[in-house]
Amino acid sequence: FMVAHHPLDTTFGSLMLNPVPYGAYAVAMIAALVEFWTQVLLGNYWVTLAWPRTAGLCLGAVGGLVGWGLRVAALFTAKVNFTHQVADHKSASHVLVTQGVYRCFRHPGYVGWFMWCVATQLVLGNVICLLCFAAVAWRFFAKRIPIEEELLVRMFGQE
Repeated sequence: FMVAHHPLDTTFGSLMLNPVPYGAYAVAMIAALVEFWTQVLLGNYWVTLAWPRTAGLCLGAVGGLVGWGLRVAALFTAKVNFTHQVADHKSASHVLVTQGVYRCFRHPGYVGWFMWCVATQLVLGNVICLLCFAAVAWRFFAKRIPIEEELLVRMFGQE
């Protein structure tokens, strides 16, 4: 998506292969796999009561698909205005997107990613990673969104 809509501005960093310092995203993914396979190898995964496991799997699958769909809708609604880097200045092509999913959600890409992030851990049955992923993602967005909001007001005023 980034390459298609921002071919001249695409860098390694904009591909989100290194979105957080010290490889934290890779560490989180490894932790999730370790928690899942530890449960499987210890026999805890299949011994867990069937209905909570099934409920978590179903809720996680639905939440993950809804979150993914919301993020994709945000990408295709905003098009060239969607980047992974917060813009600190207004470019000539920069417009404030208020239609589509942006009419219902102020930050649909963030909401979608958060839902997907937490839902993956529900699908895997990872209680520890579910709590950690939710806390870390919430903290990330709690820091990022106010900065982005301030920049948007500075660039677009009350538009």
